[in-house]
Amino acid sequence: MEALSSSAVCRACGLRLQVKKLATPSTRTFATSSTKLYIPPESPTFVDIPQPHQPVRERRLPSKGLLPVPRELFPKSRPDKPSDKYLQNVTPDALPKNIPPVGAQTSVQKYKLRMAELRKANLREGLTALHTRKDTQEKRVLRRSILRSEQRERLVAQAEREDERLTANTVLSTMKPKELLDLPEGEEEALYERRKARYEARQAAKREERRDKLHTLYMHARQFITTNEQLAHAIDVEFEKQSIWKLGLPSSLHQMISGKTPPEGKFDIGQASGLVAQSSRRFKTDQERMQRIAEKLSGGKM
Repeated sequence: MEALSSSAVCRACGLRLQVKKLATPSTRTFATSSTKLYIPPESPTFVDIPQPHQPVRERRLPSKGLLPVPRELFPKSRPDKPSDKYLQNVTPDALPKNIPPVGAQTSVQKYKLRMAELRKANLREGLTALHTRKDTQEKRVLRRSILRSEQRERLVAQAEREDERLTANTVLSTMKPKELLDLPEGEEEALYERRKARYEARQAAKREERRDKLHTLYMHARQFITTNEQLAHAIDVEFEKQSIWKLGLPSSLHQMISGKTPPEGKFDIGQASGLVAQSSRRFKTDQERMQRIAEKLSGGKM
């Protein structure tokens, strides 16, 4: 039984083997009482419960609430912290008139004076130590940042390795990043002036076009139709003169698509092929008449 390992037997038997091993003459204790080689019923190991071979990690309980943001002890608005003048202002010494004579001081007054001096000394030492630690940490971070920047620049600027160059994929010259054009100072100034002149010309043309549209809108604004009465009056005035279809019947959809218009209200398939040009002109005239009517009805430029 002693030759068996603890993993080959149950936990209770393994515990008995350990107790028996401790009771050997080589590890005898000074006690005269005999060692119990059994597990009593009140022991937690009396009932064998299988345990995993890998130890179970205790789960940390989640912390409740949120920690406050630590206060900045040395803000940029107070660069004088913690100078000697600032420490002298925050930990001023008591005035001589406020300190009673040593012989007249009670034990309570002595204790309070001693505690006040201790608090002022702790404040001075704490502020000085915190400022020193802050400077040390900032210098360490700055030095690490400078080292990393230098390492990155060195890696970027170093030449490509020969094995990488020989095994790299072929890239077309048009897909490679283009280098910036390095122009002389005089030529660069001339290029800038030319581009500036073109930009100003485009902006001036846009302003002129916008001004012309605004002027056209202003000129037609007096004839704008805003009420139903004005719309009815404009329709009566426009259509009481003569009909725009007086020259003939309107063209059908098939005739408009094919470009053929019946002359004087008559449609002849045999004569239509020779009247293509005339129908196109009539169609254009109809479109111009409809545009003028729409301009008069809306009061604006179409």
